[in-house]
Amino acid sequence: MGAHSMYPTSKNLRLGALASLSGVLIALCMPRPGLCFLAWAGLAPLILAVRRDGARPARGFALGWIAGFSYYAVVAHWIYATCRFAGTPAWVGVLAWAAMGGFLGVHWGLAAALGAFAAERLRPERRPWGWAIVWTAAFAAVSAWGPRLCGELLEYTQWRHVALIQVAAIFGPHGLGFLVALVNATLAEAWDAPLEDRARAPRLTAAAAAALLAVCWAFGKWQLAGRDSAAAASPAARVELLQPNVDQYEKWDAHSADRIMAGFEDLLALPASAAPSLIVWPESSIPRWVDEGKTIEEPARWSRRLDAFQMVGVVSKDDSASHNAAFLIGPDGSLRGGYFKRELVPFGEYVPLKFLKRYIGILDQMGDLTPGPARQALLETPLGLAGVTICYEAVFPRLSRLDAARGARLIVNITNDGWYRDTWGPYQHFYFNVFRAVENRVTILRSGNTGISAVIDPWGVITSRLELNRRGRLDADVPLDDPFPARSFYARHGDWFAALCGLAAAALFILACVG
Repeated sequence: MGAHSMYPTSKNLRLGALASLSGVLIALCMPRPGLCFLAWAGLAPLILAVRRDGARPARGFALGWIAGFSYYAVVAHWIYATCRFAGTPAWVGVLAWAAMGGFLGVHWGLAAALGAFAAERLRPERRPWGWAIVWTAAFAAVSAWGPRLCGELLEYTQWRHVALIQVAAIFGPHGLGFLVALVNATLAEAWDAPLEDRARAPRLTAAAAAALLAVCWAFGKWQLAGRDSAAAASPAARVELLQPNVDQYEKWDAHSADRIMAGFEDLLALPASAAPSLIVWPESSIPRWVDEGKTIEEPARWSRRLDAFQMVGVVSKDDSASHNAAFLIGPDGSLRGGYFKRELVPFGEYVPLKFLKRYIGILDQMGDLTPGPARQALLETPLGLAGVTICYEAVFPRLSRLDAARGARLIVNITNDGWYRDTWGPYQHFYFNVFRAVENRVTILRSGNTGISAVIDPWGVITSRLELNRRGRLDADVPLDDPFPARSFYARHGDWFAALCGLAAAALFILACVG
């Protein structure tokens, strides 16, 4: 009796450990660990756990939540470090870390519950396809409408493999993730088959998955082969990306303002081998509030001196609202346009739970900011029409796609990852931009206070880069000829693949209900 009563607990622990293993393995694929190969088997333990628990949706949700919590606990452990850097109490850091993992783990729980209810009711040879469909549909919905803080799409696990991610220009941010999920579900199917059938049980599905992977790789290699010839004969414009490396925790100290601005002056005065067409300052560069609708004297003076456009990150305000913004200043020093950040960082730019304001200190320095509208006018630069993303807005594929679909040839990503110092956070935020470049076939110019600043071309190749926590100015030449004037198929047609997966998942759900 004692052994029998202990069995459910022992089984639950084993299944929970399997689910947790999936979250940890997927997390280790992300920057900085970058063990990308783990993604091709990392989701399989969760699928096995759901199946061995009887494929019950409620239990599937619990196991998925465990996997999701484990994923965020590892991939975003820097949340705790950020809170401690800011001087918040340790318990607040632990609460922020745990609450984030617990809240966002729901995304994984929903995907696993849908897999348990719909995919597991399919025949063995179809189950891997069912899992790939429901996982993709669930996370496409999260990507479009759900709350997010860092990357959780399976495509991000392959950030090292530029050739493989070229398919994102067609399928968007979910095509490669579908393939990763399909391979994992196929492995789970093979492992769970009777011993005598393991070699042949998922043979057809495995062959199809291998063929799709080979096609994706070949397509990527073909795309990259045309990259050199496309840029070889093009005239170029010089851009300068400023990386002042200002300590975040001195940034809004009034005693440091003059020294910070003098640092920018020094960077702008460095010798240059060519005259710049566009200079990009990082997020919230000016260490004071800036009035909206008015030019900013310090960069305006340099625009006139250098006869160059400048994109300057500011915190702006008018009589009714305040924004995290980017202002474009023309060569004559006039204000040519602006952008207001659309996706604000919880507890950094607004506080959802007001009673926590007293505990988060410096994180709430600017108070509650106001988000900008989803559709904002593109900015006219010497390199063409530009969209803007600020900080972690690069995590949201829909924002860059919206701008690319309206004609942006360039996405300027300005950021201040000084909050996170030398943790995994700045590397994750940086590499998400590689996917936005490929998905939309746009050039990304990224200027970060502490880095990583870089130029990323429309194939996702990092052509120039200034490493984290270094002070300097990155001078780079960007081709003026646009290799993708029509942008990408994904930019023109949106998340068509995700929509197909959503329809297929709905059909599987209905079949499971009536079956």
